[in-house]
Amino acid sequence: MVSWPILIPDNCPFTFANLPFGVFSTATNKRKHIGVAIGDFIIDLSSLEHHLDDKSFECLGTNPVFQNGDLERFASLPAATRRAWRETMISWLNDPESLLFKSESANITAFVAMKDAIMHLPFAIGAFTDFMCSDVHVENCSILAGASTPQGYYNFPLGYNGRASSVIVAGQPVHRPQGIVSSKQDSSYTYQPSSMIDYEAEIGILIGKHLPLGEVITADQADEYIFGFVSLNDWSARDIQFTEMVPLGPLNGKSFATSISPWVVTLEAMEPHRCPSTVVDLRDGGMAKVPHLCHQKTESTWDLEVEVSVLRSGPNGQKPLLTSHSKLRDLRWSPGQMLAHLSSSGCGLKVGDIVGTGTISSPGDSPSFRTLGCLFELTDGGKKPAATSQEECLFYLKDGDEVLMDIWSSTRTLGFGNLRSQLLGPGSSIN
Repeated sequence: MVSWPILIPDNCPFTFANLPFGVFSTATNKRKHIGVAIGDFIIDLSSLEHHLDDKSFECLGTNPVFQNGDLERFASLPAATRRAWRETMISWLNDPESLLFKSESANITAFVAMKDAIMHLPFAIGAFTDFMCSDVHVENCSILAGASTPQGYYNFPLGYNGRASSVIVAGQPVHRPQGIVSSKQDSSYTYQPSSMIDYEAEIGILIGKHLPLGEVITADQADEYIFGFVSLNDWSARDIQFTEMVPLGPLNGKSFATSISPWVVTLEAMEPHRCPSTVVDLRDGGMAKVPHLCHQKTESTWDLEVEVSVLRSGPNGQKPLLTSHSKLRDLRWSPGQMLAHLSSSGCGLKVGDIVGTGTISSPGDSPSFRTLGCLFELTDGGKKPAATSQEECLFYLKDGDEVLMDIWSSTRTLGFGNLRSQLLGPGSSIN
């Protein structure tokens, strides 16, 4: 049995202030279950709901919400119901006489060791939209491209629709994509493996409420539609991307993989971490001052810190070649403004849609402390190494490299858990 109280190891992101939701299975039980992470354990809500006749589940309604293998049913519940369930779980964990600790059968049913879990996508992802909201990133990329920053960027969040079918969970490897690349020497085009694989450090926003076609929301109303947040690595093949960018924007250079962390940190857990943007007053709604993009409060983003490392194997084993640090609050546009702008056309939203913040880069980058969220920026477009060691120089990613992304609140009271993914060589090829 797991005894009360549950001890949270040092530097564990899954604290009592967090309680993120995820979907998991085990080697002995292939069925997907829904759970909540706490310390080194998962509380198996699917098994508890199925096996226990307990009044604690009554707040969720008469229909089971933890039996369908993803978070759609639970996320679709009213926010007040989800908050009530969160309070129920907190009371369970704080009470040695609760059903989690009172009986041996309930305890055995409830607790699964985190090390035994195989993690899955939290939702069947229906749509993926990615934004570009970092002044530092936009300005760096504009300079490297020899262009001026688009004026629209200061008036509304810039975004594009990505590929939902290639959103994958942490731990699933990514194959180096192949695509059509233009030659720098002449005007020829060649189909070949990309030689410029990059990561982009982002935060993913998962939708938990349906917005019908034709309806729109404001930046403040967007909170009603956010279920929670995950770490997001939007893999990019820069040579393919730059070949196809004009005039319609990226396609194959950005569509081959987007990795997300498996545990969803809920909006309720994030509430104590609201903060202002360091760039603008979020009440202004951009230079155009469009009403639906105006927040009522300055504290309309979240105090989250992003850390990314590139791990490469060498003669002396695997070690980080690079670690960079950036902050969500350094973005010009808030997650609420992104959702308000996305919905302003009347396109609607569905539960399980995911929206990326775009690359999170922060000011103050220096050789001794990196604050940029992708290798394209860190290498000045591939012209100089982002990091060096006795054996290696880091320009773009090599086959076998791993990208490790970690997000914490600045107070270190909750974290998202590791998003770790490895780049492998090309998969099948076209003959």
